[in-house]
Amino acid sequence: MSAITDFFQKIQNQIVEIQTTINQIKTSWENFQKFWDLFFTLVPWEVLLLLIFSVILLSIFNSISPSTPKANLTLAVVFLAFLWVYFWGLFSKEVSYGKVIIASLYILVPLHAVGVSMWLYGFGKKIYWKKRRISPKTWDSALHQVSSDYHQLMGKLHGFHNSIHENHESIGKDIQQLESSLQGIKSLLNKKQLLDDQAEYQNEVPKGTS
Repeated sequence: MSAITDFFQKIQNQIVEIQTTINQIKTSWENFQKFWDLFFTLVPWEVLLLLIFSVILLSIFNSISPSTPKANLTLAVVFLAFLWVYFWGLFSKEVSYGKVIIASLYILVPLHAVGVSMWLYGFGKKIYWKKRRISPKTWDSALHQVSSDYHQLMGKLHGFHNSIHENHESIGKDIQQLESSLQGIKSLLNKKQLLDDQAEYQNEVPKGTS
């Protein structure tokens, strides 16, 4: 009797395990569907197709020019976008250029975001240091900048002693930086002279004169 009970108990346990497995598969499938529903809500399906064909075309471009993968992918996306518009125009009277542009930007913006950010950072840094050289706030910072630029220039001149002409662009940039720093010294001198003139004028004006 106990053997029969154990047999049915095993069957019941297996049924429970099967039901649990089915529920887990069902839950995983529902989560999978929710993920893709959310994904295609954020990213149009056209972007996925454009990306797949761009990667296929990228492999061809990389075989021709393997050292420029980013430019190759950009060229692939732009080329496919033109083909998309062309064939869309053949089979339809109205072409949604906005949809093609948006789908292309979904790929191109992340592709070039890092490079553009680094370029903007470098450009902003260059403007900041140029402004700091030309318009220093204190004598200490102005003198430190002149000293730093001078030693950098002299170091390059000594280092490139036998190859001045080959490195004239780099040396020219350092000379321009030193000239900007010297311009900053001049601006401080002019500012100090202006303050002295104003103070002298205030001392010369009789009291009570409006």
